[in-house]
Amino acid sequence: MSIRAWLVRRKIKAVFRPKELATAPEQARLKHFEVALKAMESKMPGAPSDATVEAVDTDTVRGEWISVPGARDDRILMFNHGGGYVWGGPKQYRDLGARLSRALKARVFLLDYRLAPAHRCPSAIEDALAAYDYIQAENPGVPITMGGDSAGGGLTLATTHAIRDSGRTMPVALALISPWLDVTGSGDSVQANKHKEVMLDADGIQVAGQVYSGELAPDDPRPSPLFGDQAGLPPTLVQVGSEEILLSDSTRFREKAVAAGSSVHLDVWPKMHHVWHMSAGIVPEGKKAIADIAAFFEHHWGN
Repeated sequence: MSIRAWLVRRKIKAVFRPKELATAPEQARLKHFEVALKAMESKMPGAPSDATVEAVDTDTVRGEWISVPGARDDRILMFNHGGGYVWGGPKQYRDLGARLSRALKARVFLLDYRLAPAHRCPSAIEDALAAYDYIQAENPGVPITMGGDSAGGGLTLATTHAIRDSGRTMPVALALISPWLDVTGSGDSVQANKHKEVMLDADGIQVAGQVYSGELAPDDPRPSPLFGDQAGLPPTLVQVGSEEILLSDSTRFREKAVAAGSSVHLDVWPKMHHVWHMSAGIVPEGKKAIADIAAFFEHHWGN
């Protein structure tokens, strides 16, 4: 782990999991997490000066196209942002979107899906499917990859299940970054890593999952795609930190997908914090992880 990653980890822990909250009630910790996310927004870098950002706002699709010089018209990444299904949007992800566009030499569509608690599952999946259909219709024959971080990783997998089950043309490859695939919080790492995790609260996983699931059971494959059928998936890269409470989501997904005949490459990064790619402007491991996504997709674009 680089010294920069170590310093960023310390800062994240101080912001999201301060010592004074260690014994606070669960609801107080969840409220603090939400406040910390919103406070972080003002410090998040925006799109670089050479990036082009184009808003999309139709009756069924909202989001932004972002691209940098060198992005090819015949390569598209649809990216679903994280934030526990209650926070986030394209604005907060412009820096990462531009970095992905540069590394992949592709146009990136940042989906702006409806958020809980006002809109619970399957609203986000419906929005993602509508966006996928829109992208395909506007770009016939162009290969589409899909990716997402944290909750967006779960949305990516759930949407891919829906694409497969509806007979649509599949994405050519997937990238799941620190994905939240099991909103029940049943993975062993939730407890095993609860004191090592620097950002997420282990005790809050089930509560947050119930908020998103709404009327669906939390172990329904739509909010928790880990419990879905993993057969027939596109080639998938999964990147996760070794001390994340969501580590087991990634390891269990790989086991199930490989057993079902799907191809999944799992990279467990030692001591990396949740979605360290968002720190790529500071942390060299973030740059390397993005480059690894680009290298993985390079084998699957077909052009």
